Amino acid sequence: MPPSKRNRVVPTSKVRKNRKELIRRLAANVRDAAEKYSYIWVFDVQNTRNNFLKQVRADFSDSRIMMGKNKVLMVALGQTEETECVPGVSALVPYVKGEVGLLFTNQEIPKIEEYFADWLNQDFARSGSTAIRDVRIPPGEIHTQYGIEGGEDDPLPVQIEPTLRKLGIPTRLVKGRVMLEEHPEGSMDEEEGYLVCREGDTLDSRQTAILKILGVRMSEFRIGLRAVFEKRLKAVFEKETMVQAPGVMDIDDTKVS
Repeated sequence: MPPSKRNRVVPTSKVRKNRKELIRRLAANVRDAAEKYSYIWVFDVQNTRNNFLKQVRADFSDSRIMMGKNKVLMVALGQTEETECVPGVSALVPYVKGEVGLLFTNQEIPKIEEYFADWLNQDFARSGSTAIRDVRIPPGEIHTQYGIEGGEDDPLPVQIEPTLRKLGIPTRLVKGRVMLEEHPEGSMDEEEGYLVCREGDTLDSRQTAILKILGVRMSEFRIGLRAVFEKRLKAVFEKETMVQAPGVMDIDDTKVS
């Protein structure tokens, strides 16, 4: 027989995470990885999405990606020559600003640059995001993927029509098709069609829900490379020009053949 569900032990206290232990563990992992791998990249992220980060982690299964509080990352790397975990890595600390992470790898610089060149994924916008273009629903039957070049442009299923009306879109069902009212009072813009948002608008939860139903992705998840530390040369190079950061010997004088 299955166990009775009546006799249950209900905890009366919450189990809190030991944040100090988590910080110590992150710092220790950073120092261990710095000693193990030949290159340390600082990358920045925009509109972070866990599913996209999981994809990157899977593609770099032979490397390590670490993200956390910048202060912890900087202290773990070492902010001065006296405290740095490996010689020369303190020159990388000034790039650890904003929403960034560290990539520890043995893969050569050109291979990493090629992977992240124009790296971009689009996702549905969240409340508080900024609209990157105008979105307008034209009168007539409403389709998905509206406003996206190369979208499927399939008609919306009839089951979604009540949700659209709750979101304020003037719709009705006509012969099994979800239709937009042609001239509803107070809902249309001066131009033809229902205006969902304009470029530059700060999107609210209602607008983001409508955009998701329509299939319009406005949030761009990007990963940009800022700088890399090469352990062999004990040098830091900026990504934009791949020139050596100030305060370190010139690469032409230090490069080993």
